[in-house]
Amino acid sequence: MISELMSYREGLAVDGLIIRRAREDDWDALRDCYSRAFGGVRTRDFDSWKKQFLLSDIIVAEDVSDPDAPFIVGTGSVIRMSATVPGGAQLQVAACAQGMVATTHQKRGLYSKIQAEMMYIALETGADVFAAMPGPGGNYGAVGVASHTRHLRIDRRRAKLRAGGDDSALVRELRPSVARPRLREIYDRWQQANPAALSRGEFFWPATFDDESCVIVHPDGYVVFDLVADTVLVRDFCALTVAAHRELLRCLLGHGEYNEIRMDTAVDDPTPLLLEDPRVAAVTGVDTGVWMWILNAAKAFRVRTYRADFHGVIRVDDPYGMSPGLFTLDISDGLGSWEPAPEDAQADVRLGPVELASSYFGAHTPLELHRAGRIEELTAGAIAALDQALAPIRRPFNITPF
Repeated sequence: MISELMSYREGLAVDGLIIRRAREDDWDALRDCYSRAFGGVRTRDFDSWKKQFLLSDIIVAEDVSDPDAPFIVGTGSVIRMSATVPGGAQLQVAACAQGMVATTHQKRGLYSKIQAEMMYIALETGADVFAAMPGPGGNYGAVGVASHTRHLRIDRRRAKLRAGGDDSALVRELRPSVARPRLREIYDRWQQANPAALSRGEFFWPATFDDESCVIVHPDGYVVFDLVADTVLVRDFCALTVAAHRELLRCLLGHGEYNEIRMDTAVDDPTPLLLEDPRVAAVTGVDTGVWMWILNAAKAFRVRTYRADFHGVIRVDDPYGMSPGLFTLDISDGLGSWEPAPEDAQADVRLGPVELASSYFGAHTPLELHRAGRIEELTAGAIAALDQALAPIRRPFNITPF
């Protein structure tokens, strides 16, 4: 599956530079690159952090204009993960990470070559989805928003839990290293229940949470947090039941020496509704989370669940040449199929890969995208029917950075 865009990017000539896969002896130079581009990797356990990658999944752009003194001027990598789709099934993900080009070598087409190589890696691994989390100035064009993150600031001094059933489950304060096996088990259950949530490998945990943080564990949830100045800063919050959510929130509110709690949630998370006055949980912003490009639409539409039937023809206009064409989407009794349509079929809906991914995961619904002029309706009523079929039970949310 090689598109015209990928062929163009791969064929870009950048004099004095080569693109290759990483070697073990590249790590010191790569770490220097990360420091200059991102201020460094945010981990106290770099050995665990780097074990999340295969060397064959890391791209190195090397300046060889002086053959006796080559040096790295750009890089990008792929982390192999999985993502939950509506209904709980998993798709294999190639997550694009650590993409950068030195300021001395920008505006020369180098990052386009790195992007093309990352897509080749995604195809090599058999990924169903290509994922990215673009920085403030980044944009990957063909990836669509698959989740959103809502930022809450809770006034701890005024916040009180609404009356509710007592929870007899035992909660404990632990250090991350001690709690790690329980955190992994709970997170895996949480991830499988939340659309767009990404899996976490063995080395994510020691690379991300050290014993400077605090942990409270419930049988059906946990919270990892730091105490910073006058703030309880939540770094990771997973609750599988309302009882667990209430109990973890009660514990956070019990930090009497601190004025506020800051936490990230899904846009439909019930935290404000668990408080007597939901206004004490102010929304300070909503950001895009993970972005996706569906590479294997046939599998993607086969494994997810649906809220209503749909029978129609979808035209995907893909300017990047990866997945264009006419496709029949048939959804009956909660089961879906995505197959090439006959050449003479008449399309009912026209969209691009960005809108396809957003609609599929539920970050934006087809009707939202239609109102924005992002999806075209060619048969009356088709978008409303598609909207009902793809309607998410819960909004997609991811808390795993990469």
